[in-house]
Amino acid sequence: MVSLPPGSEPRHPFARIALAIPVPELFDYRVPIELAEAVVPGARVRVPFGRGVRIGYCIERSAEQRYEKLKEIEAVVDDAPLLEPDLLNLVKWTADYYLCSVGEVIEAAVPKGVRDGKKRSIRWVKLSSSSTSTATSESPVPTDRGPGSAQRQKILRVLEKMGGALPLSELLELASSGESSVKTLERRGRLEILRAPPPEFGGLPSASPSTSELSAWRTPPPYELTPEQQAAVSTIESEITRSHFSTLLLEGVTGSGKTEVYLHAIRTALSLGKGALVLLPEISLTPQTVERFRERLGDVAVLHSLLTPTERSMHYGRLRRREIRVAIGARSAIFAPIPELGLIVVDECHEESYKQENSPRYHARDLSVVRASQLEIPVILGSATPSLESLENVARGRFIGLKLPNRVTGQQRATVEIVDRRTESADDGPPPLLGPKLLLRLREVIDRDEQALLFLNRRGFARRIHCPRCGYHLECPDCDIALTYHKRSDRSLCHYCGSIRPVPESCPDCAFPGVRRTLAGTERIEETLAKLFPELPIGRLDRDTATSAGRMEEILAKFRRGETRILIGTQMIAKGHDIPGVTLVGVIDADVALGLPDFRAAERTAQILCQVAGRAGRGDRPGRVVIQTRQPEHYALQAAQLQDLELLREREAPLRKLLMYPPYGYLSRILCEDASDQRSLQTAEDLRTRLDQKRAGTVKVLGPAPAPLSKLRGRYRYHILLKARDRAALHRTASRVAWAKARWSSTKVIVDIDPTSLM
Repeated sequence: MVSLPPGSEPRHPFARIALAIPVPELFDYRVPIELAEAVVPGARVRVPFGRGVRIGYCIERSAEQRYEKLKEIEAVVDDAPLLEPDLLNLVKWTADYYLCSVGEVIEAAVPKGVRDGKKRSIRWVKLSSSSTSTATSESPVPTDRGPGSAQRQKILRVLEKMGGALPLSELLELASSGESSVKTLERRGRLEILRAPPPEFGGLPSASPSTSELSAWRTPPPYELTPEQQAAVSTIESEITRSHFSTLLLEGVTGSGKTEVYLHAIRTALSLGKGALVLLPEISLTPQTVERFRERLGDVAVLHSLLTPTERSMHYGRLRRREIRVAIGARSAIFAPIPELGLIVVDECHEESYKQENSPRYHARDLSVVRASQLEIPVILGSATPSLESLENVARGRFIGLKLPNRVTGQQRATVEIVDRRTESADDGPPPLLGPKLLLRLREVIDRDEQALLFLNRRGFARRIHCPRCGYHLECPDCDIALTYHKRSDRSLCHYCGSIRPVPESCPDCAFPGVRRTLAGTERIEETLAKLFPELPIGRLDRDTATSAGRMEEILAKFRRGETRILIGTQMIAKGHDIPGVTLVGVIDADVALGLPDFRAAERTAQILCQVAGRAGRGDRPGRVVIQTRQPEHYALQAAQLQDLELLREREAPLRKLLMYPPYGYLSRILCEDASDQRSLQTAEDLRTRLDQKRAGTVKVLGPAPAPLSKLRGRYRYHILLKARDRAALHRTASRVAWAKARWSSTKVIVDIDPTSLM
């Protein structure tokens, strides 16, 4: 830390500090002379606040004293600013647009391990010299014959494949292994466990790359690019070389090789001495993507919530020190400190998981476009099923449209059959869960020794527990939602608040002993299949079985190896998985999401059905998809059958234009929550009055009305919707209530800009 000479005064003796509290203002402090050169924008500082001391962030310096009495900054926390200028600009934009405080955004942007400032070590695993030559996919470890040898060989092969060294936690995740196998290999001299990265293990250099380094990054792909891929790569490389802002929508059917296009584009950025950021919608896709990218690009940083704070801090630090230039991560990775960032990739950009559901309520896809615009670099939005907003932006010329209409293998897309459940019947009651057509296709697949995926986006055994005599049904006492019965644990569970209740043997209202459990979930489908095919290995992938990243990868690995013939699952099986043995995809109930009170219900149904249909027929054999529905005439189902979202866009456009819904208007939501129904409603009505008095332009205000989930976690919920064709007018109106104090202090007021869910 550098001090100014005695007697000299700093040019900007005041600083404006952001604190991680839900207050929009920055707080002014006097900068002591001895800290004048250390207190710079992006620096973390310790300041007196109220009766205590808090950690804040310097946002700007000023020569102007706005208030007569100011407290002094006590200390600077770190040796260097925590945020570079480009990230600080992104943070300030995020806070301004999403109507939250700058401090809240910084707390979300910077990993907890970095903010803790603790220099804890991470265990790394490194191949010993005796293992380097034997741990390959072609040659097993010759001296290992005991119990667990297969698992130990897998660990060695993963390390060899990933460059010879990995953090222990990543190795265990990629190898689906326990720590005992690693320690056995260490005792036998095949591995070393270190407390720091081995000296020879480094990322991409910060200086300009050499010819030998470039050749290492340009590992040839496993196949020649198709003409469509080559055209997309050429366009993207041109945008990267020109170093200017552009948004490219890469629309490619499942299996069309979008990832290969990303890899070529990233190598181009690296060859120019620039970095790259890749965002993924699901943490479940991270391990396989990281493995593929490391094979082709060398080491990459990984940032997602399943990592420990120490692990995230390690990856974050290596990026800041310019040891690595490529980062892969989920939503929060949009704030990754990548040196000389030259390209952003947002895979599956239509996914709603990119939207943060608590403050700051940012959308990572939209922030990617903003960050690219601020840095004057290109951003690629990739999807097999782009949102209607993205398609409209291409139509208006805001985005550059790139298409990959064919699979790289030349295989035709799967044939899609829509089965009308209304016409199927059973002699002894209602139609079975698996209709005759789906069962027939399933038996054909089994006879041919192939694999099948069965998709139902509802977990548990039964989604409704009710009395057929009086109509009583079991609900969560804290949420306005039915409890789901889980047979394996013999309990009913609320999937929102986690409340657990025993299942009554008789109706609590009328004492009828025949309480029923209806509306099947994935657990019941698994039980049904086990009875139909008792000798067949069957798996299930949902939040109940995938209790960790390692467990999830273990389930998927068994399916990839063919050890599991049928895999039942929720949306976790719908995207990102390339398993050549799958020739049949069955959709148990395509109507699950169509009835939701959300204007995007049809769009999301078509997207998820197209995604899951893309899992079939990715190998040498043709694929088939069977969709069971009671609404076969619905245009969302027809779009899924044709795997063409243009049909959906044609049908949705007139309605959305009329009602000013995106992409033909802009939307904000104001949500009031309180333990008292009356107080929540009164606050919402007060806010409606305020909006009527101060709304800007042609903003339309709807409500207040009970939210679709009118009670959640013991709190009553009312919401108000703002709609407008002018984004600026809508934002001005929403900002006028964003920081309004609720009439009842217990009422929480949430303002959500560009909401993706209205539930």
